[in-house]
Amino acid sequence: MKLKAKTGDLILAILSVIIGAVILILVKVQDLPMIKRDIMGPGFFPTICGIAIIVCGVLLFLETLTQSKKAAADENLKAEQEAKILNPRELKNLLFFLLLGVFVLVAYKFLGMLLCLFISVVVYLIFQGKEKWWKALIIGVGMTIFLYLIFVVFLKVPVPKGPLGF
Repeated sequence: MKLKAKTGDLILAILSVIIGAVILILVKVQDLPMIKRDIMGPGFFPTICGIAIIVCGVLLFLETLTQSKKAAADENLKAEQEAKILNPRELKNLLFFLLLGVFVLVAYKFLGMLLCLFISVVVYLIFQGKEKWWKALIIGVGMTIFLYLIFVVFLKVPVPKGPLGF
């Protein structure tokens, strides 16, 4: 199947709105408060992300419609919209990223959020980024420390803790 850029953009726009809405619904279903005891609660970040994803999807949809109208008069733009965009390497990368996301969503209650993110970053860098294991570990540790400092220390957002205490 040959997927054209215009069709891909429309699909991405629609999926973005759906995924953003699902995130907002999950926050509501899990009863994650935006603010808890005068500080940002566990629902704050996913709510902001869900809203941002929806806004990006709507903007992409509007841009694609606008580009389609302009393409009727501009042959170069029309050729760009008719180009194939399905790249097997990118599709594999997306699938791998989605699997890591599912891992985080399933395992964070057992391992803790920061440990799950650490594992995901290291695995992604080793298998998809083709980085050496030691470099992936250094980046993973650095990313985990950064997230801990920003969210736990600075913003005082309670993150789910695992058996190791973080």
